[in-house]
Amino acid sequence: MNNKPAFSSFLIQPKTLASFLVVVTVLAITACSSTPDRPEWLNNPESAYPAATHLSATGSADDRQRASDRAISNLAKIFEVSVQERSTDFSSAQMNAGQGQLQITNEQRVTRAVSTETRQVLQGARVVEYWDDNNNPGRVHALAVLAKQPAASRFRQSILAADREIKDLISYAGVTANNPISALNALKRARDTQIQRDQLNQNLMIVADGQGVTGQYDQAAVDSLIRNALSTLPIAVQADDPSVKAELQRALTKLGVKTAAESEYVLRGFADLAPVSEQQSWFWLRGSYELILQHNDTVIAKKRWPVKITAAEPGLLQQRARDEINQNLPGHVFELLSSEPK
Repeated sequence: MNNKPAFSSFLIQPKTLASFLVVVTVLAITACSSTPDRPEWLNNPESAYPAATHLSATGSADDRQRASDRAISNLAKIFEVSVQERSTDFSSAQMNAGQGQLQITNEQRVTRAVSTETRQVLQGARVVEYWDDNNNPGRVHALAVLAKQPAASRFRQSILAADREIKDLISYAGVTANNPISALNALKRARDTQIQRDQLNQNLMIVADGQGVTGQYDQAAVDSLIRNALSTLPIAVQADDPSVKAELQRALTKLGVKTAAESEYVLRGFADLAPVSEQQSWFWLRGSYELILQHNDTVIAKKRWPVKITAAEPGLLQQRARDEINQNLPGHVFELLSSEPK
């Protein structure tokens, strides 16, 4: 009887070894295919879409839609500066005495119009790539791009259209307008259009390597036209309450408007306030403030603004109402003087 160990039973036969290696290879390939390489655009979007021709940005989220939205949102941030509205706030205008002359200075206020401007800026933007991160299950990455040349063409067309509108409005204000209110309204619209035009030009420079379009006017020039128009409009103030009259005169002076004892243009101000009411231990004063501009006996402009004041003590309401009205008067007066003429 043979008691030798059956070593041959523990050895892998050649055919079995070959089959084993094939299985291992297949499993390795399968594993690699289930975990795709991290795309280069994830860390360097410009690798897929060169910066010379495209703007690009990425975004990630738990599903494709939100990843796409975030990529587009990040693309919009490239234009963050150009969607900021930088405008002179005439309601904050102040008169300073210097070298024997009154000089108007204006504070700067920055307001943002992101939603409207972003829609215009991102016309043509699209999501071109997605990647599912298997190392972080459920995480999706997206790549958004915007082709520079078509975007630059759109911005230039919009800028040229704005330039034509600004020129027509300024020409109307200086030549055609039949009264100062019509002229000021046209200049105000020109100023609003100039602000939008400047934003478009900033956007253009982002996609056109810093090359913008030079316009005939700029915001400072339009502001100067408005100030000049205001300074040539003498207005008389009428009010039953001397303090109201004084505040109206002060508001006009802040805007650079000359006040006169007698003029064919008369400004009136009225406060229409309801009786004091009490709600949950707080006292309320509600109503409105109205400004009227007359040319001789004809009303050519009228506007009304709401007033809502609250205080813990009823005795504080009247003074707070006066303070709020007086603080807002320069802005209200400018809005009245540059409103749509009746």
